[in-house]
Amino acid sequence: MTTLAPSDRTTTARPSALRRTAVAVTGVLSCALPTVWTAGTAAELATGAERDHLFHQVTGQGLLLGALWLGGLVPLLVAGWRGRRPATAAALLHLSVVAGAAVAAALAPGNGGLAVAGIVAVTGALVWAALPLRPRIVPNGVDPVLAPLALASAALFVPFAISESGLQRGMHDEHAAFSHNFDMAWIGVALVLAAVAAATVPAARRLARVAMLGVAVVGGARYAFTPETTWSLMAAGIGLVGAVATGARLARSAG
Repeated sequence: MTTLAPSDRTTTARPSALRRTAVAVTGVLSCALPTVWTAGTAAELATGAERDHLFHQVTGQGLLLGALWLGGLVPLLVAGWRGRRPATAAALLHLSVVAGAAVAAALAPGNGGLAVAGIVAVTGALVWAALPLRPRIVPNGVDPVLAPLALASAALFVPFAISESGLQRGMHDEHAAFSHNFDMAWIGVALVLAAVAAATVPAARRLARVAMLGVAVVGGARYAFTPETTWSLMAAGIGLVGAVATGARLARSAG
């Protein structure tokens, strides 16, 4: 029997009070922005505010990015508090979000993009410094099922991120003013990096399902809330097919 995602959690001694304080403080600092961001977006969706920004409320400066951001951070913090080695998948999801912000800021640093990327990187680095045990990240070959999904995601989202960054730099409409185009470049890069990580790191294979569902959400939301059809349907289709294929792959390996 082959194990697709071997266990990477190791229990250590109970962390000291100082270590737990460091984890708690860095956790508050790192989770503050995504929590406020996500809560604000949820309130807008509930009240119907800014209805012409629904695509971004669901995806970029919205629920999906907040879920990915906190989805990487919270498991790291919980593991650190308990004295366990954090899961590789959570660590790579967090690194994908941090790197996605950095790439988006490099492409479109204006209108607060560089500052946001700096906050994401610095607070994230503080969390990693506070952890009693570091995650294990060991690439080991390329998965034959997940690699094509990662390549398909890259083929869709790399041009998308470049285009959104160009709009962020060159446009002066409401979307650019709210940095929505920056956010879309950010989430596009983060999803691609997460898919690549899942395809190359055995302990993070389950991250592929997260990445594929994220791709499907972006595609579905863009189809529902914008005039763009072709790209949206392709992204939704690749994401849904990828999520099913990934689930089947994980189930076969677990069996």
